[in-house]
Amino acid sequence: MTTIRNQEINTILVLGGDGYIGWPLAMRLARLHPKSEITIVDNLSRRKWVAESDSDSLTPIGLPLDRVEQARAILGVTNLQFVELDVSEPSIDDLVRRRKPDLIYHLSQQASAGYSMSGPEQSITTAVNNETANLRLLWAIRRHVPECHLVKLGSFGEYCHFGLDIAEGFFEPTYNSKKAPRPAPYPRAADDIYHVSKINDSNYISMACRKWGLKVTEVMQSTVFGLMTEEIRKSPTLATRFDYDTNYGTVMNRFTVQAALSLPLTVYGTGWQRTGLMALEDAVVSLASMATDKMQLGQHRIINHVGETDLCIRDIADAVSKVAISQGLEVRVSCGESDPRTEQTPAKESYLIETPWLTTQGFKKTPLDQVIRETLGVVKDLKGRIKSEVLAPARPW
Repeated sequence: MTTIRNQEINTILVLGGDGYIGWPLAMRLARLHPKSEITIVDNLSRRKWVAESDSDSLTPIGLPLDRVEQARAILGVTNLQFVELDVSEPSIDDLVRRRKPDLIYHLSQQASAGYSMSGPEQSITTAVNNETANLRLLWAIRRHVPECHLVKLGSFGEYCHFGLDIAEGFFEPTYNSKKAPRPAPYPRAADDIYHVSKINDSNYISMACRKWGLKVTEVMQSTVFGLMTEEIRKSPTLATRFDYDTNYGTVMNRFTVQAALSLPLTVYGTGWQRTGLMALEDAVVSLASMATDKMQLGQHRIINHVGETDLCIRDIADAVSKVAISQGLEVRVSCGESDPRTEQTPAKESYLIETPWLTTQGFKKTPLDQVIRETLGVVKDLKGRIKSEVLAPARPW
């Protein structure tokens, strides 16, 4: 059995395990730790929120229990199970008390900036779901499993982008010729309620580590793209979800769907705004590797989880366009016709994104064009399921 600080990993909870990253991560953990109990915890809210946008996953996905059965049949895993539960409700405390997990992955949050800015009810849903769930989980760990390692999915979008190189979590500030005696959290800022909730989560986690002695790895996750992992390649019945609507579809997903339909790739604003990307397989490999990391009580570790560190939106559009054209599709890039978020960056920003943890792990990113090619191939095969009306630009924020 795998060990953490000489303790066996008997139980792993994957909160949000029905989601885009959560499902392939749960399958990977089940394969890597066959003697551990892997429990997917989800209330299926992502499916509901996407349906409210009159959309659905482009890839057909089964209900959680059906997915678990398929994983057992195809992958041979017998240690994967599903519990339907809302992490923002008091029942999470009882689950942690009963299961006594050694490791928890927390990915069960409302993850759409667009949804969070679409109206008062959506903003309140985002704040309540994300911050309440995070607080309930921290309290449950403190009460019942204080030595449990929590891996919390944060967002690279929490960081304040003001032209400086982006440190990994902490930096050494200087002001009025005085240098801080110890590292301070890298500044955060957000232009939407979703990312504000993630910033608040970071503050709660920092407090819980300092004052309660919890051990937390906070993953500043960049945009994840792609559809394939080692497990999913074995059968389409193990597919993860693929959203492309204006709320839940990432820019890469939107571009690949538009390319498959030979529609213009709609670059919002000037297109010079920087963003980070990470292939799904790379994210799953890295997240799963954290299971065996030795963490000290009270340790708050922050990891910048970024594969492609120097791209702007125009770069992404050009990359998708190049692959699509090589596959015989007619594609053009439309820049600046829509600007729902008032993104008027005058030129591509120049700053370094530091990723020391990934570097020390020997991280090797999957080539960008390879993931685009593979994803576009799947999207073209499923073109008949595309609802083109959900590709319309989002309402202004």
